[in-house]
Amino acid sequence: MVRWNSKIPFVVLVALAAIVAWSLDSHAGESLSERDEFDAGPSFFGEAKEAGSLKSIKNVQVKAELGARKMLVNTNAEGQFKLPSFGKETVVENVTISCAKEGYRTIDVSRRRMSSAADAPIQIECLLEPKP
Repeated sequence: MVRWNSKIPFVVLVALAAIVAWSLDSHAGESLSERDEFDAGPSFFGEAKEAGSLKSIKNVQVKAELGARKMLVNTNAEGQFKLPSFGKETVVENVTISCAKEGYRTIDVSRRRMSSAADAPIQIECLLEPKP
């Protein structure tokens, strides 16, 4: 005769409740490339290029730092990236942007504000050259 173990449904129920509770802070699938409607302030976008040929470079790691806060993204297949804002109180000049890729050396990281508005996006251009 088969006996029914009443602990199994209870364990499954607790496991499902734990999964639901753990995923409540998931921000509904929000990714780094999406701008939060509550987030104001300048965002950063740009491109990584090879010096000389100006060919786009994919998989370049772009790091933005503001004090202890850091954001990391990689460039896509077209060599482009986008970083969200650090917040509306962000002073753009205090944000440090760096670009790195194995086998390359960073030559220059330039930035350009798209308008004079306080929350205007900042265009970043990373120039890298292959290491000899």
